[in-house]
Amino acid sequence: MTRRGVRRCWRGAMATAVFAASAAPAPAQAPFFRSLEPLAVTLRADLRALLRDRNPDTSIWRGATLTWEDSAGPRSITLRVRTRGLFRLRACDFPPIRLRFAADSVRGTPWEELRRPKLVTHCGPRNEYEQNLLQEYAVYRVLQLLTPASFQARLLRMTYEDESGAERPVTRYAIVTEDPERLADRLRGTLVDVPGVRFARLRSEDAALLGVFEYFIGNTDWSVPGIHNIQLVRTPDTLVAVPFDFDWAGVIDARYARPDPRFGIRSVRIRVYRGLCQEAAELEPALARFEALRDSIAAVYRAVPGLEPRTVERTLRYFAEFYEAIANRQRFVRDVVRPTCLR
Repeated sequence: MTRRGVRRCWRGAMATAVFAASAAPAPAQAPFFRSLEPLAVTLRADLRALLRDRNPDTSIWRGATLTWEDSAGPRSITLRVRTRGLFRLRACDFPPIRLRFAADSVRGTPWEELRRPKLVTHCGPRNEYEQNLLQEYAVYRVLQLLTPASFQARLLRMTYEDESGAERPVTRYAIVTEDPERLADRLRGTLVDVPGVRFARLRSEDAALLGVFEYFIGNTDWSVPGIHNIQLVRTPDTLVAVPFDFDWAGVIDARYARPDPRFGIRSVRIRVYRGLCQEAAELEPALARFEALRDSIAAVYRAVPGLEPRTVERTLRYFAEFYEAIANRQRFVRDVVRPTCLR
């Protein structure tokens, strides 16, 4: 399928997605996230100091410059950056970053509707870490196929420059993800950041799609009550749980990912169903949706720039195991859902 064909499939699926309140008009997408082409950007800052900021309680916002090129030539804006995260902040050679834009500096630029987005960075110099990042970008894209209640993501080809020249420039892929506040606005809702919300508070069809999606990618590193890698949004009609941070998913199989001992599995590649306990009839719309989008999901992976063919094929084999598991709905519920689902 051509890239134009992939774009049509993606937008068409977005228009029919039903994860959030189906009665509301289709949420608006920020212009920044409409393009599927990676944006080449240079981030110039005190890189040596930034890379040393490993304590989330003491890290500070640091001045930086962002430069890119458009039809009029090179353009630059000033912003602030700081390290963020928990595990990757401690374990990765290159930490995750948060960007902070001032409204007056981004007016009339592609960044205009962004305020404090996350920058998902490569963990380290190995090529496998860049492949991990590109796979995570693909997972965000797959979720967008399934539902508008998903964080928008844009791929960057980012060059990091140290303003003092003490560090050598590094060019890697990176991901910018949508601000939570912008997500809530797009879904016509408000953010909920209080833990303890019961999974059963979600609409049945939303809970089904969330549980099946996390099983599809082989992810156990999430929790609705713990709001762990989940953003809750209260809309006028319902409560929506939007997943993010997929680097511990089995489909990515990052070198640093370890299975939770509670699940008794030896590898994150082994799927465990951690969705709500539901019967086959309740799960059917979600399962049928994955089947209907199988070719489109494969097309997403094949269209991601820089993603190696062997990574794509390994991923599609992993997904094929999912499709084999759900082929018999009653067996899937009996053998996969019921033993580990949440009540």
